[in-house]
Amino acid sequence: MKILTIPPKYKITENIVQYLSEIESNRSVIDHVDIPLEIEKNIRGRSTIGSALFSARIEGNTLTKAEIQSFSDLSQKDQRKLEVANLSRVIEKILEYSRKKKAITRDDILHWHKIAMRNILARQYCGTFRQSQEGIFDSMGNVIYHAPPPSQVEPLMNELLTFVNGQSEKFVLINAIQSHFIFEKIHPFVDGSGRIGRLLQMAILCKENYGMKGLVVVEEEIDNNKQSYYTALEESTSLDATPFVELMLEFLKDATGKAKDIVLNQKNNPSRFDLLPPRRREIAQIITDQRMVSFDFIHRRFLKVSPRQLAYDLDALIKAGFVSKIGKTRGALYSPKM
Repeated sequence: MKILTIPPKYKITENIVQYLSEIESNRSVIDHVDIPLEIEKNIRGRSTIGSALFSARIEGNTLTKAEIQSFSDLSQKDQRKLEVANLSRVIEKILEYSRKKKAITRDDILHWHKIAMRNILARQYCGTFRQSQEGIFDSMGNVIYHAPPPSQVEPLMNELLTFVNGQSEKFVLINAIQSHFIFEKIHPFVDGSGRIGRLLQMAILCKENYGMKGLVVVEEEIDNNKQSYYTALEESTSLDATPFVELMLEFLKDATGKAKDIVLNQKNNPSRFDLLPPRRREIAQIITDQRMVSFDFIHRRFLKVSPRQLAYDLDALIKAGFVSKIGKTRGALYSPKM
């Protein structure tokens, strides 16, 4: 008996046509408007953390955007932050697909899961397909879908990957969304299928030149509309996935629109902070926010960075006119230069 139809079927609606057109327009701006490389790197770094944070929040993580300014805030001692750090590392690997454009394999997916769930899930379940019956739960913990039996996971994943890497779907965006959808229906892991399904969608877009410089945070749109996301998953089937395809295209339209606005704003009104390398930008931001800080205060925020390197960064910020130093001893204080 056929459990799932791969690829899932869908109908072209007026909304789908409109969303595809708007995403293509936004993509053109994001890909072709030039902004300084350091600014692009900084935006991409924030987008990577944003994608990881909101993907974790969709699954119940309570961490907020205000609690994370950069990767250095992701303490390994905080389980919520560890989850975001793990996902950020996987996203960085996935962004490489925009350069390598290689086929996505079973081993890739298992590797992403192993990294994403490290020290979150019991080791024996990390990077391995499930051997138990599982389902999809909504944000309230209610079962909305019973997944196929474990004996079907491997053959279904092989069939899915054939579709992922093939050319049967002419729209890249819809291929990525269909693959995300079927992945969730297969639900191949004991835990983490939602996170990896969204990462698979990202990876497909990256390998097909739709990565948009890693600046698009579609996960924030999903987190802001979780119930709609779960409802579309529940109402869609492999015989008609139109509700899910339409909703995810709407999310991508909104997310690419925001990324386009950021790019245009940086092109027309660049912030001098965004021209700094990531760590110096963060140091300058800390000093600006706190108004007056000691070297030890800054060092506690960057424990993995040597004091010598931090002193070098501070000197560079002073010379560039971002920071003033009050005093000459170790007890000197740093303040934003007005």
